[in-house]
Amino acid sequence: MNQSSNDLSGNVTGPVVQAGHVGQLHLTHPVPTALAGLPPAPPEFTGREEALRTLTAALRPGPGSPAATAPTPQIAATPLAVSTLVGTAGVGKTALALRAAHDAVAAGWFPGGVLFINLQGYDENRYVRPDIAVSVFLSALGVPDELFPPTFEGRLSLYRSKLAERAARHGAALVVLDNASSTDQVGPLLPGSPAHRVVVTSRRTLGDLPGSRILDLGVLAPAEAAALISRTLRMRRPDDTRALDEPDAVRDLTALCGHLPLALAVVASILAGDPEQSVGELTAALRDRATRLEELSYGDRTSVTAAFDLSYARLTTDEARMFRLLSLNPGQQVSVQAAAALTGEPVHRARKLLRALRDVHMVEPGKPRGWVRFHDLLRLFAERRRHEEEDAAGVEAAVDRLLAHYRDAARDATERIVAAARARGRDDAAEDWLDTERLNLRSALHLAQRHGRPAVVLPLAHDVSWFLRRQQDWDAGLEVCDMAVEFAGMIADRAQQALALYDKGDFLKHKQDFDQALPLFAEALDRYRALGDRTGEARTLHSMGTVARRLGRYAEAEGHYAAALPLFRALDDHQATAHTLFNLAFTARLQGSHAAAHDHYRSALGLYHRLGHTVGWARTLQHLGHLAAAANRPAEARSYWERARTAYEEAELPLAAEEVTELLGGLTA
Repeated sequence: MNQSSNDLSGNVTGPVVQAGHVGQLHLTHPVPTALAGLPPAPPEFTGREEALRTLTAALRPGPGSPAATAPTPQIAATPLAVSTLVGTAGVGKTALALRAAHDAVAAGWFPGGVLFINLQGYDENRYVRPDIAVSVFLSALGVPDELFPPTFEGRLSLYRSKLAERAARHGAALVVLDNASSTDQVGPLLPGSPAHRVVVTSRRTLGDLPGSRILDLGVLAPAEAAALISRTLRMRRPDDTRALDEPDAVRDLTALCGHLPLALAVVASILAGDPEQSVGELTAALRDRATRLEELSYGDRTSVTAAFDLSYARLTTDEARMFRLLSLNPGQQVSVQAAAALTGEPVHRARKLLRALRDVHMVEPGKPRGWVRFHDLLRLFAERRRHEEEDAAGVEAAVDRLLAHYRDAARDATERIVAAARARGRDDAAEDWLDTERLNLRSALHLAQRHGRPAVVLPLAHDVSWFLRRQQDWDAGLEVCDMAVEFAGMIADRAQQALALYDKGDFLKHKQDFDQALPLFAEALDRYRALGDRTGEARTLHSMGTVARRLGRYAEAEGHYAAALPLFRALDDHQATAHTLFNLAFTARLQGSHAAAHDHYRSALGLYHRLGHTVGWARTLQHLGHLAAAANRPAEARSYWERARTAYEEAELPLAAEEVTELLGGLTA
C-alpha cells in the first residue's frame, strides 16, 4: 500500500484534518475571539445598592432565555434591553456598570460573552467613531480583517449577524458601551437581537436612544462616601486606621469633595500614598476654595479638573458662557429668569441653554421645577473658567442684570402678597417664589456688597427684611436690616437713611425688642423732620407710640399718637387716622381715662364705617363693649358685642367671633 505523509512546519494551532493526499497546505493562526475583555470592576466599589439592584434587574435574562440556549420566539418579539447610566463626570458610572456586568457574568447570564469598549466620547483626540467601534467588535467576534465588508453599512450588518448567530449558538451576550457622548455614537452599535443586553454610560442624558432605560446617577450618600475612603485605605494598607481614628475629619473631607466618587478616589489615593498625612491635614488643605480643584489630583492621570475639562470642551459657545456666568449667582440654585438676566438672553433661550447643560450634567435639576443647581466642585470649576474667559466689564454687567432681576422680582412678589392680603386672599405663587428664593435674595445683598452696588439693592433689602419678618426669621432679618442701613449710608441719601432706620426699628418692634427699637425710631424721626417728610414723620410717631405703649409708658405713648394724628389728617390718610384714634383710645383706657377713650373709639368707629374697614369696625365695637361693661352697662355692651361678632363673621375671622361670643356669655342680664 502506498502511504502519503505531510511534514508540517511552523506553529500550528487548531484542529488539523489529515487528508489522503495534500497537494498544498496553507495554515494560518485561527481567528481569536475577544469576548471576555471586560475590565475589572473597581475593588473599592462601595454603596450604590439601589442603583445596582435596578441595573442588575435590567440585565437579567428574560423569560424563555436561559443561559446557553437559543432565544425562543417569545424573546425574539421583545425589544432590545438597553440600560443607560447618566451623570456628571466622575460620578462613578463606569464603576457601577462594571460591577453589575461582572455580577451578571458570574451568574452565568451571558454565555455569549461580553463586548466592552470605551468610546472616549469627550476626548477629541481619542474619540471612537461608530465605524471604528464596529470594526473592533468584528475583530472581537472572530472576523478576520480581510473579510471585513468594504462599507460601514456592510460591516454593521455583519456585526449584527454575528451577534444573532452567537445568541443562537451560545446564548446572550452583553455589550458595554462606556463613555458615550451622543446617541449617534452608540446607536449603530446596538445589537439586532433582543436576546442580548446593552449597558451605556454617558455624561449626556440620551433621551432619544431607542429602547433605553435611563438611570440617573448622583453623588454618593455621605455614609457611602465615608465608607469608600475607609475601604480604599484599608485595601491599600491593611493596618491603616486613619479613617476610623478621625471620623469627623473624614465626614468633612467627603463633604469638601461633594461626595463625588472621582474626588473621593483622588483624596483616598493621596492618603494612601502618604501614610504620615492625617485626614485632618488633607481636609484643611481642601478648605481653601481657591486651590481645592488643584488639590484634587493625583499623579498625571487622575484629576477632577481634567474630567470636567472634557465635558466643558463639548459645550457650544453659548452653553459655555451660560455655564460660566451661572457661577455668579450667589445662592445654591438659580431660576430660568435669573439665568436669563445673567446672560442677557430671552427667557426662552435661557431655558434651552439650561436644558442643554442639564442634559450633559454640568448642572443638576433644582427644586421646584424650573431651577437648576451646581455640584459644589462644578461651581468651583465654573468660577475658574469665568475668571479665565470673561472680561471684567462683562462680569460687572452680568452682576447688574442679576441684581436688578432680584430687586424687581422681589418687589413684584411683595406687592402681589400685600394686594392679596388687602383683598382677604393669598397669592400662593408669590409666597412660594419668595420662599424658594429667600437664600438667593439674601445672598444677592452680599453680592452687591462685594461689587459696590448699594443703590441697586437697597429696595431689595427692604423687601427681604419685610419677608423675613413675616417668616419670623429674626436673625437673618436683622442682618438684612443692618445691610440696608449700611447701603443707605453708602449712597448718602438722607431719605433712604431715614427709611432704613425706620425699617430696622419696625423689624425690632415686631421682634418685640422694644428697648432697641425706640432709639432707632427716634433717629428716623429726626431725619424725617429735617427732610420735611410729613408721611415718614407721622408713621414714625405712630410706631413710637406703639413701642412706648408696649413698654408700659402710656403717657409717652399718648404723646406720640397725639402728635401723629394731625399729620395723618393733613395728609388725608383716613385709614392711618382711624388706626391712630383707636390707639389713642386704647392708651387712654389703659390709663383709666374712659371718657376720653370712648370719644376716640367713637371717632375711629365712624371712620372705619366710612372706609368699609370691617376688621377695624369690629375691633372698635368690641372695645366699646369693654368700656360699657366696665361702666356696668350690660345692655350697651351686648349691643356692641353682637354687632362686633357679626362683623367678625363677615370678615371670616371665626376665632375673633368666638372670643366675642364668650364675652356675651359672661354678661349678666
